[in-house]
Amino acid sequence: MNDLQQSWQAFNTSGDFLSFTRQFENGINCEFETTLENGLSVRLYDIGILQITPSKASDQYILISSGIHGNETAPIEIVNQITKDIWANQLTVNVNLMLIIGNPPSMNIGQRFSVQNLNRLFSGRWKSASENTESDYECRRAEIIENAVTRFYTEGVQDDSKVTRYHYDLHTAIRPSKFEKFVLYPYLDGRPWDKNHIGFFGGADITTVLLGNQPAGTFSYYCSNRFNAMAATVELGKVKPFGENDMQNFAGIDQNLRRLIRAEQPKILAFNNDDYMVFQVKQEIIKANENFKLLLDDDVKNFTSFKKGTLLASDGNDESYKVENDGEAIVFPNNNVPVGQRVGVLLERIEL
Repeated sequence: MNDLQQSWQAFNTSGDFLSFTRQFENGINCEFETTLENGLSVRLYDIGILQITPSKASDQYILISSGIHGNETAPIEIVNQITKDIWANQLTVNVNLMLIIGNPPSMNIGQRFSVQNLNRLFSGRWKSASENTESDYECRRAEIIENAVTRFYTEGVQDDSKVTRYHYDLHTAIRPSKFEKFVLYPYLDGRPWDKNHIGFFGGADITTVLLGNQPAGTFSYYCSNRFNAMAATVELGKVKPFGENDMQNFAGIDQNLRRLIRAEQPKILAFNNDDYMVFQVKQEIIKANENFKLLLDDDVKNFTSFKKGTLLASDGNDESYKVENDGEAIVFPNNNVPVGQRVGVLLERIEL
């Protein structure tokens, strides 16, 4: 028995998904299966990609992902505690469940990514993102995750109309936010926004919502577009190192996810515009050249708003962006991106 097999056996006893994943960050094609004493079937598709299936068939498929950016530790700790509680028979699984720690090598070095932003590579964008995917971990990882999710959502499904699929991609942000927790609801390709889906997050004490305006390379858009999953990118606060997260701060989303795992009714805050802050994307500001940058302090918060005419970004010459309307707000400002990627996203508040 090799080291990987021995650690898999140890994981079967402890349920410590994080420790197991940390040990074999670059494991590729290492699929394992087992059955727990409580009757749950467990399949490891690859390092950091775990499926748990109840003995009684379910038409609900719930995917909870974390660590797509390796330095975002709180979501990883949420997922790991869910796994430990399942193994300890403290959380009953009555649905088809997949748990993901997305980018183990970056997690182990405490960085957002190693070579490329994994959350820009889904929906097949990994195919053109690197000339040599064998030497680019994030490109290979996006392909592996897509293949695992496809199997999870489709294997054994006889009548797709009876299946309900969910995806909650948990993140934390690089910088502080005027609204600590918020949800990015991916573009629905013409489908209507589902207010009950938004209400799930309201029931988890998250009442700020961003509505996507175009197809994207994000994991949540991939699951929404490809599998019609009720999907969202869930931002839970600011990035902190392992051990420094106050897990009580995430109790709302943690408890609602656990209700779904038990196949119970989650807590819902019925949608109305008085109780929610809803924004739509007005424009992505793209880095036009190496000199192009946001003219903002490094500590500016997500959702900071500006007056009309404010010069927000410039390369000092021809390329610039001025705020077009009072109240436009920015999220994800970041000058440290390659040319062609966004340095920030401009929002405007709306009502649904």
